Amino acid sequence: MEIIFCADPLNPKSVDSDYVREVQAVSACSLPYSIVDYEALVNDNDISRALKQIPKTQKCRPAIYRGWMMTPDKYAILYHALENEGVKLINTPAQYQHSHYLPENYPVIQNVTPKTVWIKKGDDFSSKAIMKILDPFGTRPVILKDYVKSQKHYWHEACFIPSAANKVAVSKVVQRFLELQGGLIEGGLVFREYIAFESIGTHPKSGMPLSLEYRIFFLKKKPVMVYPYWDEGKYPYLAPPIEVFREIAQRVDSQFFTMDVAKSEEFGWLIVELGDAQVAGLPDNANVKAFYERLYSDSTTDDLAPLVTAFDGIN
Repeated sequence: MEIIFCADPLNPKSVDSDYVREVQAVSACSLPYSIVDYEALVNDNDISRALKQIPKTQKCRPAIYRGWMMTPDKYAILYHALENEGVKLINTPAQYQHSHYLPENYPVIQNVTPKTVWIKKGDDFSSKAIMKILDPFGTRPVILKDYVKSQKHYWHEACFIPSAANKVAVSKVVQRFLELQGGLIEGGLVFREYIAFESIGTHPKSGMPLSLEYRIFFLKKKPVMVYPYWDEGKYPYLAPPIEVFREIAQRVDSQFFTMDVAKSEEFGWLIVELGDAQVAGLPDNANVKAFYERLYSDSTTDDLAPLVTAFDGIN
């Protein structure tokens, strides 16, 4: 198994500084890795320059991308270009989009995730159209995001709406969200019912509530690692009910994905969202070498080892 990392924008022959810790772990595991120029791919539309450091082979070699998020269209370009070099990424473009875009995977998780509605990019973003799709929420609070990410660190300004029926509050949060996105909306606008999750504190900078939340990595539809989602906050020594989520994972169209889960005060454990694990961050408390050892061992067999629960760093 080969790992494909992003290049440093200022030094395309080196790995991006945010992934140095992972490169060190990969090297310690004696795994091969290559570098793609993310800036050339995403910003300059130059796929040839993006793959300049990828060695070409006749024999197909399996690989996992570990780098920054990109749109499904860009991922498809990367996927097919790497195929031409003899590299086969673990997730197809369709699988990447399925786990990366919430509306794509919502039918799979809708019974165990907050109620969600959305408006596609290019459709009517007028106040009237937004208020209409918010009707099912009544006066309940909602949060705003696009198909992939929110502005959760601007919690009160651009994420949390106290009442879905308050036109002024809705318009204010939507406008601020669009401003912070700089016009770059991924997929469209998504509104989700706000659920009160069990608290482990508040974020020291943004003041957003920190919930009892975990990130589970699934490989071949089986859980392989679980981490506390937040590096901040005080976690109890409590793991999520993996077997419940393992069953749901069988319906997710992806070979390598994440499932963020949190414990609510009223409904028990819920899925917050799914994500393509190739672009999912590892928490600071993660044992990165153990992560890659597990990926390598389980990528070479269908008989996966028992789940590793990583509680390193929990207070």
